[in-house]
Amino acid sequence: MMTRPIKKRAVLYARYSSDMQKATSIDGQLLLCRKIAARNDLDVIGAFVDAAKSGLTENARDGYQQLLNGVRNHDFDVVIVEHFDRLSRDPATIQRLKQVFEFNGVELMDQKGVYATATDISIASLYNTIYKPQLADKVRRGHDNAVASGRIPGSYAYGYRPRPGAPGERVIDENEAKIVVRIFTEYVSGRSTRDIAADLTRQGLPSPGATRHKNKAGRTTWNHQCITGGRHGRGIIGNELYIGEIHWNVRSTILNPETQKKQKRRNPDDRHIIVKKPELRIVPQVLWDRAQKVRSGRAIHMFGPTGKPRRRPVIPRNNEHPLAGVLRCGVCNGNMRIAQSSRNGAPRAACANAHQRGTCEHTRSFDMDVLLEDVSSKMELKLLSPKAIEEAMRAWKEERKNDRKKNSEHANLERRLRTLTTEIERLSYAIANSRRKPDELLKRIDECDVERETVKERLRLLGSGSENVIPFDHPKFGDRYHSEAKRLVTALRINPKAIETRVAFRNLIDSIVVHPVRKRMPYEYTPYLNSASLSSMNLFPENRRKTREISAFVYYDNVKSEKSVSS
Repeated sequence: MMTRPIKKRAVLYARYSSDMQKATSIDGQLLLCRKIAARNDLDVIGAFVDAAKSGLTENARDGYQQLLNGVRNHDFDVVIVEHFDRLSRDPATIQRLKQVFEFNGVELMDQKGVYATATDISIASLYNTIYKPQLADKVRRGHDNAVASGRIPGSYAYGYRPRPGAPGERVIDENEAKIVVRIFTEYVSGRSTRDIAADLTRQGLPSPGATRHKNKAGRTTWNHQCITGGRHGRGIIGNELYIGEIHWNVRSTILNPETQKKQKRRNPDDRHIIVKKPELRIVPQVLWDRAQKVRSGRAIHMFGPTGKPRRRPVIPRNNEHPLAGVLRCGVCNGNMRIAQSSRNGAPRAACANAHQRGTCEHTRSFDMDVLLEDVSSKMELKLLSPKAIEEAMRAWKEERKNDRKKNSEHANLERRLRTLTTEIERLSYAIANSRRKPDELLKRIDECDVERETVKERLRLLGSGSENVIPFDHPKFGDRYHSEAKRLVTALRINPKAIETRVAFRNLIDSIVVHPVRKRMPYEYTPYLNSASLSSMNLFPENRRKTREISAFVYYDNVKSEKSVSS
């Protein structure tokens, strides 16, 4: 008896790039892809969709990321798209994507109905290389024409609202306009932007984020950067629209090919477009001129005759430092961020709420290198002492008393998390393909999302539920404990920036709460250890993957360092 050949499993991918297109574009793409699958006798087992997402982005596309996960997990054999540029418009990305597909044994097919070859991808990449600049020129030309006629492409500034039925036109929002005038008035009187932002936050006045993201928590908090605008000066104080002038094409955004990060650069003056719109004036000219004079004076006082910042390189930056993402404020328990750099270029951490929003009184910054050195010296004393082992044993034994109950709850929560994630994906797809108002669907998504975050937090507190640990009463535990702890202390002293060192440190240290101290006084802090890592004592995993499962915490208080630290 002859057996029928097993069909290849196929998935579909569809995307449209912006609100200029319609969600029905997705329906058309999926219909075409299903016809292609039927002609080639393929079994369609799913579809991935990205609505209103640019083909030049990767991380911002949820459907694209789910597709890549499926490729890596070998969940299907073929990916069908209308055009290759639906996957990516970046030539390098589409070439790399084809290599990822080939490595995992997944084939790619477009509307021609044949499997893509390296030549097909090369031709598509060449077309995208030519197409992208042409598309950019067309978009830029359309924006320039809109500005010349008094319309403003893109989002609207604080103090204004879109005019209904007139794309690009703005009208003044009287309530926000009063806040704008207040900001200018207080700025001219000599108040700092941080103090102004803190007062606005305390009084609960709507911020620029609150007016555009009403459903997102924390958007009512003012940030001083939205007033000053940072190094490019595009904050409220520097926005010429408040005196009835549209300034367009002042800066361009370019992509750094080495870091893949976008940077803003000022265009030559002859490329600037300035259009007068007196009906949009909010700030009187006299107040505007005084504000710009104050702003210029402050810049010269801070940065010298040029008034432009000269930034010292901060080494190491961000996640290259073992303490990055670990420090928490001892006052508000919020995260601490890299806010400054010391004279030697070392990063300095400060409470994000105090530094950015003015909602915390813990305003001092801390040299992260000095703090790490002090923590490292205390770790050798604390982790390798008999008292540390006894405390770790106590925490481990207490945790094991509830293992059976915890593992059962862990399994139930995992199932619930998968159910909620599937439900959110289903509802999102329904919204993308529905012609009706999706209010009820959006409300249900919000409810599922809130419950999902609650489940994730409970799972985080429960830990991994794994039994792959070395019991403290095991004969070899003492040797393993001493070896791993000694290895970490030595690594922190020799090369703290190495990825293995950073992963091991963050596996062991859950967080470090930094307490307020007076200037030039030693740092005071409380490290919280991850007892799950203590019990497994696998601080340097072979696969270098960062594990952050949290179980019960043990902690130790530091002894004040004898080193004098200046702020």
